[in-house]
Amino acid sequence: MPTALSIAYATYPSVKLKGFKADPKTKKKKFGIIKELIFGDYLKPYLRGNAYETLTVRDRKEDVTYVKVRARGIDGYLKEEDFQAERVLEVNFVDVGQGDGCHIVTPDDNHFIIDAGAADNMYRFLKWRFNLARAKTSPPPFTVIVSHSDADHYKGFGKIFSVTKGAQQQFNINKIYHNGMVELSGSKPDSLGTIVTNNGQGYVTDLCDTDVAYKKRAASVAKPGLFISTLNKSSASKQSLRLGDKPIYDKGNMKMEIVGPAAERVSGRDALPVFDANKGKTKNGHSVVIKLTIGNLRVLLGGDLNAESEYHLLKKFSGTDVANIKKQLKDNSTTDAQRKALQAKLDQAVLKARHTLEVDIAKSCHHGSGDFTSEFLRALNPLATVISSGDNEPHTHPRPDTLGTIGKHSRGERSLIFSTELARSGKEFVEVAKLNPNKKKERVVTVYGMINVRTDGEKVIIAQKLERKAAGRNWDIHKLEWDKKVKQFVYRQFEKYE
Repeated sequence: MPTALSIAYATYPSVKLKGFKADPKTKKKKFGIIKELIFGDYLKPYLRGNAYETLTVRDRKEDVTYVKVRARGIDGYLKEEDFQAERVLEVNFVDVGQGDGCHIVTPDDNHFIIDAGAADNMYRFLKWRFNLARAKTSPPPFTVIVSHSDADHYKGFGKIFSVTKGAQQQFNINKIYHNGMVELSGSKPDSLGTIVTNNGQGYVTDLCDTDVAYKKRAASVAKPGLFISTLNKSSASKQSLRLGDKPIYDKGNMKMEIVGPAAERVSGRDALPVFDANKGKTKNGHSVVIKLTIGNLRVLLGGDLNAESEYHLLKKFSGTDVANIKKQLKDNSTTDAQRKALQAKLDQAVLKARHTLEVDIAKSCHHGSGDFTSEFLRALNPLATVISSGDNEPHTHPRPDTLGTIGKHSRGERSLIFSTELARSGKEFVEVAKLNPNKKKERVVTVYGMINVRTDGEKVIIAQKLERKAAGRNWDIHKLEWDKKVKQFVYRQFEKYE
């Protein structure tokens, strides 16, 4: 007899937690489905000594034995084959409204937060998940990655870094990574660092690679601004990331590599090029870009890249000036023969860049902004794309042309596009004035239209919660599976549930 598990996880792609519930008509308690659990959901089997606590139920003219478990805050029953000992990777794209927020949990229980939006949505999600108010044990320490210094990516960390009043537990941050450009107040690129010019191109120098450099920069002015003020709420060490650095995580079959920003050597030191003489384009374009791999699965987390930075990265990974080729292709004086040769060179550059950039799942850069290049999307060649965006914004993200181009340059007969904004379930606010006269409304956890990615590196689900439970289902689940014959992931078309 196999050893009973004290901790277990739901099997692929989902399982049905059963229990006793009252029949709406007869009011008699009936044994049936009470909740759907997705691949990798945490389970706590009930034990009696070294054996499971079980229940045998008559089902379709046969006796079926179930194990009693605790899952997602309720008790229920599962068949033993419905759970496994191995933990899977979680990549949770949290609905932070207009902004980015991603929570990653590795199979060995390391936790990463990549961006946290502008409001407190990420904080509320983490507070709920780790039950700060009543938990007896503290949450695991977090490694934080701030992709760049736009408020809709970092401002939400202010609440996470601060002490939560009246809570039983607190968050602990062990490291904060950033892109090296520690922003001060100001509208010009020099607020990102000292600007030098080399061959007509401006570069941001004096990058803050170490905690010592960060502290020196933070103390250089009396009023450093919101970015530094937010990061200073945590005493954790601050360190930069860029292409060429060691992976921030490298264990077993999982790795988190740095693909951007890509620095150039100027006067013997690393420097980041200024894009279009514009501060916003420069800090966005030099977002920290992470390529996560586990088993055969590849995931790209790309911050707020824009057309200029995508051309910059394409040149790094292909050795070809794609922007210049595009310029020549648009030139009316270019002959048909030249155009054909240029197009072939462009196609070859995209294929070469794919060696680094091609992924199976991509987080859409800059919330589905129209500031992108088709060549970069072709190099990514994803099977699934996740867009993080919100309702209350003036940019109309995601842009219609962006959605169309993502679909055009994604692979597979049925490529997938997910959106936290579209997946949102329930109201964002509830009226609480009657309960608390000092408060008119309050944001609720159920608003979060989180896109859940769960994988063991061979099997993947991408799940979004249904707005209304249907026929024993709580989730809309899409499956990607590694096909050994074609050596790539394929989308298993949505199948009907029991």
